[in-house]
Amino acid sequence: MNNQYMIPFDKNSLKFDALRLPEYVFNEISNSIPKGGEVILTAQNKSKSVILNQNEFLLQGRGVKGMLSKIEGQFLFLQITNDNKISVTIPNPIAAEDLSEMGFSRQNMEHQNQVIKQFIGLKSQSQELMNLWNLMPSIGEDGTADDLICLPFLNNVQSYNYQINTVKRILNHFYGRILLCDEVGLGKTVEAGIAMTEYIARGLVRKILILVPPSLVSQWHGEMNSKFNQDFVLADSQEFKALGDKAWEKHNKVIASLSQAKRKERSSVILKQNYDLVIIDEAHHLKNRNTQAFKFVNEIKKKHIFLLTATPVQNSLEELYNLITLLKPGQLKTYSSFKKNFIGDTQGLEAKNVPQLKLLLKEVMIRNQRSESDVKFTNRFATTYSVNLPSSQKKLYDDISGYIREEYLKDNSRFSKPFLKSIQEQIGSSFNSVYDTLEKAAANYKDKKLQELANNCRIFTKEGAENPKLLQLQSVIDKFDDKLLIFTKYRATQELILRFLERKNITSAFFNGSLNRRQKEVQIEKFKDGAKVLVSTEAGSEGRNLQFCNALVNFDLPWNPMAIEQRIGRLHRVGQKRDVYVYNLAAKKTVESYILELLDKKINMFELVVGEMDMILGDIEDDIDFSDIVMNTWVYSSDEEEMIKGMDEIGEKMIKNKEQQLKIKDLENALFTDLNNV
Repeated sequence: MNNQYMIPFDKNSLKFDALRLPEYVFNEISNSIPKGGEVILTAQNKSKSVILNQNEFLLQGRGVKGMLSKIEGQFLFLQITNDNKISVTIPNPIAAEDLSEMGFSRQNMEHQNQVIKQFIGLKSQSQELMNLWNLMPSIGEDGTADDLICLPFLNNVQSYNYQINTVKRILNHFYGRILLCDEVGLGKTVEAGIAMTEYIARGLVRKILILVPPSLVSQWHGEMNSKFNQDFVLADSQEFKALGDKAWEKHNKVIASLSQAKRKERSSVILKQNYDLVIIDEAHHLKNRNTQAFKFVNEIKKKHIFLLTATPVQNSLEELYNLITLLKPGQLKTYSSFKKNFIGDTQGLEAKNVPQLKLLLKEVMIRNQRSESDVKFTNRFATTYSVNLPSSQKKLYDDISGYIREEYLKDNSRFSKPFLKSIQEQIGSSFNSVYDTLEKAAANYKDKKLQELANNCRIFTKEGAENPKLLQLQSVIDKFDDKLLIFTKYRATQELILRFLERKNITSAFFNGSLNRRQKEVQIEKFKDGAKVLVSTEAGSEGRNLQFCNALVNFDLPWNPMAIEQRIGRLHRVGQKRDVYVYNLAAKKTVESYILELLDKKINMFELVVGEMDMILGDIEDDIDFSDIVMNTWVYSSDEEEMIKGMDEIGEKMIKNKEQQLKIKDLENALFTDLNNV
């Protein structure tokens, strides 16, 4: 850790008996001081006990104002000593031996003293200059970064040598414009996050836009916050929407779904911004240069861009050409030239002049492979339990579904289609989860039919009401002799499960979005240290590493396979040493049962390698979310036979995509094997 910094001296903060620090300096101090340890600030031959004010990034304590008020100048040196004291001094030219101790090269000391003198004479504050000063010890004699200065700021990030080397190459050789194409499961998000944080720590990046598929928005938001200490705002949050078009200018760190951002009403505002860094996850969705998405990303004003995909080729080499042209126009010349020189068949699945092409790819692309890393993945095994709803409950499920279908097919329904879809999803979880929704909708719209359905739901929400899924859950818990992670999408279902576990004397912890950061950590520690079960909402699928557990139960089922993959990814990821077991619960002849039949029996989703699901989805989700495809199939099916036929058609498309991936693997082996070493 760097233990000496030059910081701007803001005398306005002294009125709070405090010294304000840059955020990244404050974070490094917080990480270096032992929890509960006393923090001593020394200056002007005086010492004061201070506290770390996390909200305002202050060193705060009684007497700080008196100790620092007589200091003149706009910059200070701040040094963390071995005994955890924080020493504040006025910057002056430093002796050669002191510079040497700080890690500077002796041959440049005279120049560095001149730099310090210029810092002292500055009349205005510049955070970028502060960052450059703090960066100097980590710059090699050739001007490249020998060390990453951001690593102490990361939380619970298990980085591997190949990832650190990748980040250094992004900074030193690719200058922040890169196609990250690691094989699935090797941690492209971690590499992008570390590289982004490094740029921020160096003061080179400030305004950032992250564009991802809708199903990954929450996961990216969670991981940027929990792992990289970066407070991004979601473009779909109420906080953001309240500002209208001005939000895009005001907020410097935004995460949005690509499908939403490319729409005219949003893209026109985004294209007026100047971004330091744009990150695109699942960048293969930009594979067609004639699409609105490609044209939109191409027009964004950006200094740096990270394109992340494990599958730069899904159907033909033309897709690889398009991605690289988006990244670095002219790298592969015109498409007609590329096709003539490098494509060896009419389908675009055979490459020619491979050595020459690999040299061109190496200039814009990094591809880490499992065979080149020390990362090993365990197996995963899935079991699906189909339960029978009592006839009265099945009738209520069908009655609510019938009402939803009727409203969904209306041209002038009072309810939006997303709202109706959410009700259909809720009844697949529990009647507890859908009861409040029906009750509120009935009251708002004075709808007697809705009120009748809500009243019928209430009967099955009472304590002790028969619930086959809870009984099946208990059976799974009893049979599995280790910890279990239970996922549900809804808070009401979570509370139902927790009450049930308490009655059965099964120790449990819980996790949901209402908990603050400290409360979340307490619940995770409770699960790790004693509780047999953790009951989590989708918040637990965002940025949490739970490899000490190797089994999960999907009490209800997200309708999008990528959301299911995110849940499993909390356990089945880099660092998991044991095989992972997945248990799925669904009531027979419900939407969830058809989804499970499709994903489990047709494409064996639950035993795929981490990350392969997105390849199998292919272009199915390009224009419409998978959950909407399922909803439309359900609503427009007149009976069970038609529903099965519709789901089979989706399955056939996914099977074809899976078969296509086998062909693509041969092409990838030819082009990408040892690409980093060419």
